[in-house]
Amino acid sequence: MNNQTFYKPGDSIFHRCDSRTKLAIIVGVTLLSFLFFNPVVPAVLSIVVFIFNFISTGRYAFTNSLTKLFIVTIFLLVLIHGFANPIGKTPALFFGHEFTIPFFGTFSLEGAYFGLTYGFRVTAIALVSLLYISTTHPTEIVKGFTKLGVPYNIGFMILMSLQLIPISSREAQIIISAQKARGLVERTIWDKIKGLVPLFVPLVVISMERMETMAMALEARAFGSSSKPTPLYKVNFSAKDFVIVIFFLVISVAAVVLRVKCGGLNWIGNMHGWSNLFLPAIRG
Repeated sequence: MNNQTFYKPGDSIFHRCDSRTKLAIIVGVTLLSFLFFNPVVPAVLSIVVFIFNFISTGRYAFTNSLTKLFIVTIFLLVLIHGFANPIGKTPALFFGHEFTIPFFGTFSLEGAYFGLTYGFRVTAIALVSLLYISTTHPTEIVKGFTKLGVPYNIGFMILMSLQLIPISSREAQIIISAQKARGLVERTIWDKIKGLVPLFVPLVVISMERMETMAMALEARAFGSSSKPTPLYKVNFSAKDFVIVIFFLVISVAAVVLRVKCGGLNWIGNMHGWSNLFLPAIRG
């Protein structure tokens, strides 16, 4: 994989799909994630999208830094809402005991429910976005946006923003390795926090120098002189693109109808134990 982008070459069905089809999938997954207020729907979506990532990019679905970040995000949201969310009323029992932290209170099931719901929502949307950028060539990303009517300059700006993430991550690892070679100690968490200060300054300086070089290169190539630059390759919808878009459209419409008829499938007000985080309590 090119370490300058998230794109990983391949021949999966998602690699062969049009960029606009994958944007439609992102919209569909986002809609489904926020239609219902429970952790089950976004959790299922996260698992399904992760499987799609694994089918399309193989081990990269596990090894990329973003997947690890999603897991940390879910944990932090559950932890924060479990202690600090004001809707929390039912204490969560850990081996028969409540978990209380001074100044924060007792960990609650309602807070955990809230944190899981939003954590899996963020994860589902982030994973489907990762599927998009890891199976779509950077030039196709820009062409997809321009086909949807987005100005070329904005599409290019989005592309550059996406490319800066892996570049900055790679340079941060180089700086950390150089600092360790010069005697930087990271034995404890506090040592790692203190190590962020000498990491931040050179990373910012390098990023500013890169932006200046990129601006000069774009200006030398007359970037922006034409609002409709001639594309090197043409992109067109194929039969599979229509099938995928129609499939997600049908699923989205069915979900909206279910939402209208059955409500948000929210059982946060009837929590009795850990099992109620993913299953509603059965009324006797």
